[in-house]
Amino acid sequence: MDTQMNVDPTNSQPVADLNALTMTGTLVQDPDLLTGAAGELVAVIMLAVEGRLHASPWGTTIRHTYFIHAWGLGPIAEWLATMPAGTRVRILGSLDYLYRSDAPTPAERVVLSIHIDELALHA
Repeated sequence: MDTQMNVDPTNSQPVADLNALTMTGTLVQDPDLLTGAAGELVAVIMLAVEGRLHASPWGTTIRHTYFIHAWGLGPIAEWLATMPAGTRVRILGSLDYLYRSDAPTPAERVVLSIHIDELALHA
């Protein structure tokens, strides 16, 4: 009896998702809770993420802090809704855009952000 094996005839290596990312940060403010187009809960957060140490022009080392928007839907949004400012979280997600119709200026309506796929508390 012959066994069949699933083989990729192109012999190509799997390609990593270049859009996926993992990051740890601190919630800067309480999450904004919105309702999506289909009526689902959407939580929008702003994370403070520390960069790596690098040399400054003055001969010292410095670390920059970056502020990043992220958003989640459904159960992730419900969990984010319970988290106050100052909570440290670890997120797995992908780069995406966030459209804010309530933004004060048209330039602030579309923001590069992270769509959260997985969320965990970070100690």
